[in-house]
Amino acid sequence: MPEGMFLRRDGTRISEDVVTGSHVHWVTVDFRYFSARIRHGGAKGLMRIMAEQCRSGVATISDRPIHHEIPSCLSLPVVGEKKLDRVEILLRAAEIADWHYNEIVTGQEMLDDEAVMASLQPVRRLNGA
Repeated sequence: MPEGMFLRRDGTRISEDVVTGSHVHWVTVDFRYFSARIRHGGAKGLMRIMAEQCRSGVATISDRPIHHEIPSCLSLPVVGEKKLDRVEILLRAAEIADWHYNEIVTGQEMLDDEAVMASLQPVRRLNGA
């Protein structure tokens, strides 16, 4: 599995490999509609939006992280039974987003927010065209 989007304090990437005997549900939030909010909020803003979207049910659940395939989104793993209820998966994902938010605020980890937001950057035009 590719390297994760989160980094330790020393800058090393945290692997996305989830070692467990249980099923892993990947919850993905698309940030394309939040570009103005994200530009000013950075990693903390992304995690706030992630938690909000999960709590409001506006997220996708899959069996793999989607953020490597589709730009402007972030996926978080939720470990649990394969037939775990959608609402429970999303609530757990929101709690995980809150946890990451606190880790970012306290400096324990970082989010590669530039990679997540890369496709949200305005297109630079040459010669003002």
